[in-house]
Amino acid sequence: MFTIVLLEPQIPPNTGSTGRLCGATNTRLHIVGNLGFELSDKTLKRAGLDYWDHIDWNYFPDLEKYCKNLVKNERFHLLTTKSSEPYTSRRFMDEDHLVFGSETSGINEIFLKENWNNTCTIPMDNPNIRSLNLATSVGIVLYEAIRQTDAI
Repeated sequence: MFTIVLLEPQIPPNTGSTGRLCGATNTRLHIVGNLGFELSDKTLKRAGLDYWDHIDWNYFPDLEKYCKNLVKNERFHLLTTKSSEPYTSRRFMDEDHLVFGSETSGINEIFLKENWNNTCTIPMDNPNIRSLNLATSVGIVLYEAIRQTDAI
């Protein structure tokens, strides 16, 4: 089972939509660090509908501790617009963690540099577009990982 990791998400509907996607694909969801909303936020619940009881999710408040554990114990992929390696060139395996940064600031620069070999990106043709919506990005990469592993 894959794990989607959202580091310090700020927009409740993105987290809600990601939760719904994780439920539909039997994917774990880890929500990590300081959030831009409360987990009881109405917009979070609305985006995830009534599916939260059917989603394998956890909240980890300590970002630094979570990231140290991730590096030490897990196989992971960091999604960032700063990488030149397309996500389609990555070899995904069951139990991988697909890590996405905050909508406003992405993944911490120091953490990216320390783990640069784990980075990849979703290529975009239009140089005027800085990034894709978080929930959209999760869906794109998760379904490629599922396709590669025949997880569904």
